[in-house]
Amino acid sequence: MKVLTGLAAALVLVGCTTTKDSAMDSQVAALTTCEKIDALIEGHKKGFPKLRMTQSSVKLMDIWKARYHLVGDSCQVWGWGAGKFSYVCSLTEPNEQVAREHYQLAVQKGKECLQQGWTLDEGGRAMGEGLKAEFTRPNDETVLTVVATSSPTLFKTEWKTYVFVGDPNDLK
Repeated sequence: MKVLTGLAAALVLVGCTTTKDSAMDSQVAALTTCEKIDALIEGHKKGFPKLRMTQSSVKLMDIWKARYHLVGDSCQVWGWGAGKFSYVCSLTEPNEQVAREHYQLAVQKGKECLQQGWTLDEGGRAMGEGLKAEFTRPNDETVLTVVATSSPTLFKTEWKTYVFVGDPNDLK
């Protein structure tokens, strides 16, 4: 009887979690891209609690699958000591042209969504091939960064598009 009671309680908890996740997923699906970007900017200060889904851990870092994806479908929330969190997306592109197109689309969305008080610094990367755009605002450590870059592999050079929301000092 105790086993059945425990199993029933576990099923209720799973059902509640699934219902809660489904409701959250429906809310997220209804958001515009600008609302999602705003939520990411605000979520950074709190550790992206509503964005985190399945968690895995490696040495000094926790990684969560993200609830939504600005680029591709494999965005993550990275968390490490002292309340540091970042939202990171990457998309492997078929070629440089597609990477640049996705980069331009992401930068254009940033321009549309981040107007009041935001500054865009755009140009080449400090290291390696590619482009980098960073949206910043005074007295705020949270940035939105978009990068299109080459990524040499054993047999060919791949191109990737990245989106980052967080404090760039956390990655140094």
